[in-house]
Amino acid sequence: MSKIAIVARKEYSERITSAGFIITTILVPVLMIVLVVVPILIQFLSSKSDTRVAIIDKTQQLKADLTDVFASRSSMQIVFADFADAQEREVLIKETDLGKLSGYLVIQYDSTGKVLATYTSKNLTDFDLLRELESGVRAAVRRKLLSERGFSHADIEFLEKPTQFKTQKLSGGKASSDSGISSIVLSFVMGLLIYSTIIGYGALISSSIIGEKSSRVMEVLISSIKPFELLIGKIIGIGLVALTQYAVWVIAALALSGLSLKGLGGAASKINFEIPPLLLFYFVLYFVLGYLIYATLYAATGSIFENEQDAQSLQFPITFLVILSYLFIYFTASKPDSLPATLLSLVPFFTPILMICRLSATDVPLWQISLSLVLMMLTFCAILWGSAKIYRMGVLLYGKKPSLNEVIKWLRYA
Repeated sequence: MSKIAIVARKEYSERITSAGFIITTILVPVLMIVLVVVPILIQFLSSKSDTRVAIIDKTQQLKADLTDVFASRSSMQIVFADFADAQEREVLIKETDLGKLSGYLVIQYDSTGKVLATYTSKNLTDFDLLRELESGVRAAVRRKLLSERGFSHADIEFLEKPTQFKTQKLSGGKASSDSGISSIVLSFVMGLLIYSTIIGYGALISSSIIGEKSSRVMEVLISSIKPFELLIGKIIGIGLVALTQYAVWVIAALALSGLSLKGLGGAASKINFEIPPLLLFYFVLYFVLGYLIYATLYAATGSIFENEQDAQSLQFPITFLVILSYLFIYFTASKPDSLPATLLSLVPFFTPILMICRLSATDVPLWQISLSLVLMMLTFCAILWGSAKIYRMGVLLYGKKPSLNEVIKWLRYA
């Protein structure tokens, strides 16, 4: 077995059996369950809401229309009341205060002759209820107006039916149903996976090197293995840890996806989450290349310093590049064929996140995909060449923090 494979196996076995890895690997599926079950439970409970609202129609013209409008809304119970004097007003206030009523809605004409609806309640943060009441009053007023203009009941019902608006995605000369939401969701999810891997596992590589260097274990390792082999072994081993963890999470997500879609019902049916196999292939490709580029940079920074506080100052520009690329996701997903999005996705440090974002949103020309992959591989080779030189000199440097000029000299002469 080669020395690189030995180092990779050592890093993998140590990380995979650590308490931190086991806890986070289990914790994420648990959070997935919570995020899936809680919304379904809330939806189930809200569907059996005992919301009760009293309506006082001081216009004396909207009661029939209000009854028709709110009859189909099972999430609330409507009762009509009078508001003729202060005594009746006090009764409504008392019932609202005791919780017998969620609130009461007074509908009247203002000084200009327009309909004014005022809702009074102890709770004004139930925005779903407020929107439902507002839309119900608007619908009743609209019905009354249309009826006065001579429209029949059938005509009014036809006008109130929502217009169906569908979208289709054109790909490879074929149109397929797509809400557009799936492209945005895929962009953010895939981008987040790459982002979290680069930030989390890149920093882990740096921390591992710093730990071995500060404990002087590095001196023993370097005596039996070349620094370049040690560098590559660490990157591969920790990369395999990331892939293992994501494999567990993907299996858990697939197991929960059926429950989630079933619980969400009609809302989920509007979103097509079908992921093309070719997109998954590109995702793995950009995922691996992105990890290799940034992991190599993090490894180089870890070899320069003896403690993580000093290393963080040099790691910040690397982390900033990852954050910056993630900030461009929404723009790239909404305008994937624009010149700025195309140019940004060809920058090797932005490519892993932004090119996947474009691929999930539109058909990217093959020459752009090929060019981005070539640029990333060339960038990785250049970074690996420089990082290997820095790593070779840095891992055995103790007692002082090297200046930028010294690091540049390592690149020139190591």
